[in-house]
Amino acid sequence: MAALWAVALLTTPRLGRAQADPRDTIRAMSARLFARFSGRWSCKGGFARGGALEADLAFSPGLGGNIVSFEHVDRAPGAYWQRSTWAVDAKLPRVVSVGIAGSQKGATGAAVAFFSTGLNDTSITLQADTLGSPPFATNRFTYLSPRRDSLEMRWEVLRNGAWSLGDSLTCGRTVQR
Repeated sequence: MAALWAVALLTTPRLGRAQADPRDTIRAMSARLFARFSGRWSCKGGFARGGALEADLAFSPGLGGNIVSFEHVDRAPGAYWQRSTWAVDAKLPRVVSVGIAGSQKGATGAAVAFFSTGLNDTSITLQADTLGSPPFATNRFTYLSPRRDSLEMRWEVLRNGAWSLGDSLTCGRTVQR
């Protein structure tokens, strides 16, 4: 009987043990990621079909690290720009990015929405979703910080059922003066 009781104790889930709330987990993970990305970044890279690309990125955490304001501005001759806010949507729970993106050439912009499809302490993948009108194509941005002093960005488009690289950037922190 004692042996059966010991087996029951070892194989039965512990009563009263609180399960981790996924909202708390994603909040903590996104706050760590936002802190890691925080600051200004100078970036160089290129387009998958050839051609150089340079841009400046900035991440400004707010509300105790629970949100981040994001800005991406291409340097000439590039023209893309985006300003958005990233935060955890507690109902989903996942990171949501909502903002405006456009071209510096015509000073135009359109509403954009992205939802996290992957998140950990060093990277996030944000996939475009409908906001007002569908994106021109299913696309996603992945931001990865393998070291605290480096950041990588990949923009990919879904073509014929597979993700295809559109452009990428490798960034270093801009020294604040």
